[in-house]
Amino acid sequence: MDQNKLFNTFLSDGENFTAELGSILLKLEKHPDDKELLDSAFRNAHSLKSEASFLKQTDIINITHDMESIFDSFRNSVKLIDSTVIDNLLLSIDRIKEILDYLKLERGDNKDKIKIGQNTRQGILLEGTPSLSEFEKNLLIEAKERGEKFYRLIFELENSTPLKYPKAYLLISNLEQKVNVIRTIPSFGKEEDDLYGRMSIYFTCSIKENEIYDSVNVDQVESIKLVSLLYESFLDEMDIRPVNKVLNSSELPVKISVQKLDQLANYVDEMKIQIYRLKRMNKSSGARIDDNLKLQIDGLSELSSGLEQLIKDVSLTTLEDSFRDMGRYIRDLAKDLGKEASLELEGCDIKVERRAGEIISEIILHIIRNALDHGIESPSERVSLGKARSGIIKISAERVDDKLNITVSDDGAGIDTDKIREIAEFKGLIKNDGKDYDLLSILTHPGISTRDNPDTISGRGIGLDIVNQKIGQFENGEIKITTSKGEGTSFSISIPGGFTLSTFQLVRCGSNVLAVPSRSIESTVRTDRGFYDSNDDGFLFFNGNPVFTMDGRSLSTDKTPNEEYGLILRHLDSQGVFLVDEILFTKDIPEERLTLIIEENQYLYKVSTNNRHADFLYLNPAIVTM
Repeated sequence: MDQNKLFNTFLSDGENFTAELGSILLKLEKHPDDKELLDSAFRNAHSLKSEASFLKQTDIINITHDMESIFDSFRNSVKLIDSTVIDNLLLSIDRIKEILDYLKLERGDNKDKIKIGQNTRQGILLEGTPSLSEFEKNLLIEAKERGEKFYRLIFELENSTPLKYPKAYLLISNLEQKVNVIRTIPSFGKEEDDLYGRMSIYFTCSIKENEIYDSVNVDQVESIKLVSLLYESFLDEMDIRPVNKVLNSSELPVKISVQKLDQLANYVDEMKIQIYRLKRMNKSSGARIDDNLKLQIDGLSELSSGLEQLIKDVSLTTLEDSFRDMGRYIRDLAKDLGKEASLELEGCDIKVERRAGEIISEIILHIIRNALDHGIESPSERVSLGKARSGIIKISAERVDDKLNITVSDDGAGIDTDKIREIAEFKGLIKNDGKDYDLLSILTHPGISTRDNPDTISGRGIGLDIVNQKIGQFENGEIKITTSKGEGTSFSISIPGGFTLSTFQLVRCGSNVLAVPSRSIESTVRTDRGFYDSNDDGFLFFNGNPVFTMDGRSLSTDKTPNEEYGLILRHLDSQGVFLVDEILFTKDIPEERLTLIIEENQYLYKVSTNNRHADFLYLNPAIVTM
């Protein structure tokens, strides 16, 4: 793994560690006596610090070290962690996120900035049995419960090996793909390069020994020694716990970036188009289609459909993952409003398509904002009403037949239906006799709010209107509301469970409106903020990228193109600029309702949505590969 990949892995892992830490802290606030949560928080902070140490990210190292110390102090004390400490820890997580965001931006400008230093001071490696920390013992206990074997591996690098420190780190990284490392001697973090010419690694695993050797048997490794160890040599009797469920290797998670999934989807799209063209060529040839060729084409079509379904399955996410930032949002917003509230999830381990999960999250976020601002009472008011000081917002989910049902409920004051009726009558939405009064239709009408003075949270009457519009993106999507004065409000949402959405950027090219798959757009640019030039073959380039229009690849002329904007499109391994006159808006279209009609132009297709011709054309991003 090269240094760029290491750094990208660190950025990705950093996001996961901070997200998990934030979730754990919110649980700790509710259950401050839960030592397992403290152990989990410590492990996440420790893991993040370890990765930051290798890449010498000093700020993150210092923050995570302080977090480790705080977690460790509460693990070894009868004193319970309190809200003030949680506040400070959450601020620390925010600071780490800011640093990670900055590093992403910085890396976008200069991908070669991160370098590994080296030092030539001689070090000594001690070979005795190490004394494990409580954290490391806990890792061993968990490994023993899973039924894994315990090993020590010693490797030596050739004396001529340059940069032993990164070489040793890469070997450990290879090993960690298959085993669970408990301790390395020496540990990583120091820059004394010669320390890492010989290393001992203590680890657990359930793979065969030849696979272990293969992980480290690479160039410049002079010798490898593997010894099986007894858990009892490192653990006291009191450390051993009853055996729990053994984790099957097939259950271990595999990380894949959204960008890689989009690239795979582009390949599948291209494959489907090529298969369709083959079928059409055979039909238009006038000759009888060879049975064997037809069989092969049909087989390819089935393979592409299977691959497409597999990509959809891999791109699924759980509702819980989609909602993972909401607990923090509820806590912080409630605090800003002088209130207290927490989130409860029930049945949210259901998987949904990633884009659908994003839209569902947006819907629920608006409902939660309204619940906190209008529903949940202040702590003093709740106590006077005989309620707990802290309000509860609960999100529950279940699948019923082909529907996904989600309920968002709060235990607040309920909706003031009398005031809503008065406002609706004043605006002429209902008659004075109150007949034909539908609470939901009034609440989702633009401009309806019980707040007299709008603020930055709510009061402009657009939140539930947006909710209604978002649900409208799901065919047969429904929303219902129930409310009880003094007891709270519930919003019940029902949407198709297997819904898949594709996002398109709509643009104008002359008199034509085109829909471009958003996943293929790297960025948008203004053409007055760059430069055109040409190559020896006369083709036009913008900022070094080949230029394309609806007519295909552009040649250089004395006249500068009139288009004001460009879309940087990436398809398969190609990239180019597609020129447009105007960037309009994004549009989510259900894949189940989308049909592309391939015409003679192999890059522009007519579109049918829900069996109706759309007023825009589809642009195949493969145009940049021509």
